[in-house]
Amino acid sequence: MRVLAIETATPLASAAAVDEDGVLAESVLRAPMHHLEWLLPAVEAMLGYLALSPDAIEGVAVSCGPGGFTGLRIGITTAAAWATMRRVPLLGVSTLEALARVAGVQGLVLPLLDAHRGEVAGALYRVAGDGSADCLVPPLVVAPDRLMAEVAAHPGPVLLVGDGLTRSAAAMRASLGDRARAGGPHLHPRAAVVGLLALPQLLRGDRVEPAALRPLYGRRPVAWPRQETMGGGGNPQ
Repeated sequence: MRVLAIETATPLASAAAVDEDGVLAESVLRAPMHHLEWLLPAVEAMLGYLALSPDAIEGVAVSCGPGGFTGLRIGITTAAAWATMRRVPLLGVSTLEALARVAGVQGLVLPLLDAHRGEVAGALYRVAGDGSADCLVPPLVVAPDRLMAEVAAHPGPVLLVGDGLTRSAAAMRASLGDRARAGGPHLHPRAAVVGLLALPQLLRGDRVEPAALRPLYGRRPVAWPRQETMGGGGNPQ
């Protein structure tokens, strides 16, 4: 089963094609303010490189948050429109779970995205050796100290990954003490991981109706500055 995967919840946008053998191709661009104009041409170029027509795509997966408000709308709207027009199944995948899996490790993983305004988007996962993961702390958009209070209830070393570390690493490491394992702020959610997470579910027959797919914001919408506008609107500066 060939799956088109989309990740536009963060400034580092990506699109990928995956199947049961793994990743076929992936296109990545740091694209704040340019998700909308970049996404479809990137998908078309990727499929062209693979010598695949759009009809060769048998399922669609999209990163559904938490993330930037406008970026999420672009990715979800594009994925839903593709699934509707091509009559293929569609699934949404947690952006934070995709980021947790990018680390490629077992144990407790705390993916963190910079939500600005003194907050982070984060969730705590326990990743098993077989690749499965349990969500121990659900996605939240909160001040770092509030997130750390939730994480503290789960003992063991914790790997911290994602650009949420850029502003908050010192406070989080201080809160966790010697439990903290820094994976670095350079890791980002990837469309390839979104697709690989969705693939076994799509093969089982899981799907969501395009009109029912909604962004996951945590506790409130998160809008990163300097993102693109749609329909004359936009993120506040």
